Amino acid sequence: MAQNTQSTTAARATVPGTANDAPVTPSLFTESSKRDYIPDAKRLHEGEQTPEMAKGRALFEEGDYAAARAEAKRVLKSKEASPAARMEAGDLLDRTEIDHGPVAAAVAFVILLGLMLMYLATLGT
Repeated sequence: MAQNTQSTTAARATVPGTANDAPVTPSLFTESSKRDYIPDAKRLHEGEQTPEMAKGRALFEEGDYAAARAEAKRVLKSKEASPAARMEAGDLLDRTEIDHGPVAAAVAFVILLGLMLMYLATLGT
């Protein structure tokens, strides 16, 4: 027997964003990005050296990594720095970052050694 009421599919078609002719678009990907994006391929090439980071590059070449990191942090916090300079400062900070892997491995080894010694100490009694 035929029904004269609206079907569930037709009721769903009136909800914005479903099977509608003019769906409501989410705000995701419709707004402009909050930062300027520079692709990695452009960042990796050596021609992207900015004048703002000249002092930082010179300090890095001299081997004064602490001063180079300080200069890169200054450029990152600067309001008038260009997006390319900020990207270069971020790359310099990444290059001079301390590797925490060996320290973490040593701490894990000491913890495991302590647990093993505690186990052996309680096993003997």
